[in-house]
Amino acid sequence: MKQDFVQLQHRYHEDVERSYTLPSYFYFDPAVLEAERKEIFEKSWICVGHEEKVREPGDYFTVSLFDQNIVIIRGKDQVVRAFYNVCPHRGHELVSGEGNKPLIVCPYHAWSFQLDGRFHNGRAVRQMKQFDEQEACLRPVQVERFAHFLFVNLDPAAKPLQEMIPGVEEEIRQRVPVLDKLTLSHRISYEIKANWKNVLDNYLECHHCAVAHPQFVEIVDMAKYRLKTFDYHILQTGAGKKRLGSNRTPDDQENAVAMYTSYWLWPNLAIDIMPGEPGLIVMHVLPDGPETTVQHLEFYYLQKEPTQEGWANIEYQDKVLNPEDFALVESVQRGLRSKGYADGRYVVDQDRSSISEHAVHHFHGLVLKALGAR
Repeated sequence: MKQDFVQLQHRYHEDVERSYTLPSYFYFDPAVLEAERKEIFEKSWICVGHEEKVREPGDYFTVSLFDQNIVIIRGKDQVVRAFYNVCPHRGHELVSGEGNKPLIVCPYHAWSFQLDGRFHNGRAVRQMKQFDEQEACLRPVQVERFAHFLFVNLDPAAKPLQEMIPGVEEEIRQRVPVLDKLTLSHRISYEIKANWKNVLDNYLECHHCAVAHPQFVEIVDMAKYRLKTFDYHILQTGAGKKRLGSNRTPDDQENAVAMYTSYWLWPNLAIDIMPGEPGLIVMHVLPDGPETTVQHLEFYYLQKEPTQEGWANIEYQDKVLNPEDFALVESVQRGLRSKGYADGRYVVDQDRSSISEHAVHHFHGLVLKALGAR
């Protein structure tokens, strides 16, 4: 694509009832993904994991965001910080994987750094003329804590996450009062042959649920299903009808969850609360190319080993719901390249019910806004 992204051609309209969707080339053109990398993923809050991964001083783990490698570490002062995982001396990566270190030591020339990123020592450096220790510190990356999850943002001027999604953590705590006790119980990763926006388009509407997810509509009441959009998040709710792996009603025990609730957080994270046993299902959606996506699914419960109901939820997500969705989005991805398709319309109804696609429209608007195209 040669045109400037400010002048992208599309038929998106602020009024969802007049609007067309993103044009098909947004879902496969490498130039679009490159612009999204710079304008969305390098300027947004990206969830990198649960803070239990850095429970003790010196605990650390690394993550990659496209070609940028980040280390998240807890300092001796109990503050969690993030840094670019690179030595300021010659550019060698400092650490890999996860673990615990009392001091960060570069494996190339043994330059060392405090857990708060300050330069500690390097052989003969103080014999150098005009050596400035401040220039030799690790370069920080913004990090924030939300509902015990850690988010990083490569943009130093980014607005705080909690200001972008006010009140959401409090809502999650109300729906899952045992939030502080949850731990990662299981994790699954998938490779999907579809653009990352295609995957999220599917997640942000339930118009297809009655058609493609028969077991989901047995669990959640579609007649009471609603979608509500906010500046940088989208809420989906529905009354629970039954629990997975059990004949009990959703709210028949202490701490049980009666409602299905989904929080999507811009740009690529979803948090699901299923009826029944308290817990969270966290979905990370990351582009791995113009037409490929990596999706990580994490299950947080009260214990490391899932209960029978927990395993029923995991099995349902892994063996039923996700395969149903993957088949849909991969078919759509093939269709987006068809000469018979350019863009489409959003189905909406007055109640903004389960069949309404206004949340997809909101997501598309955020994409265009980030790219400077609206």
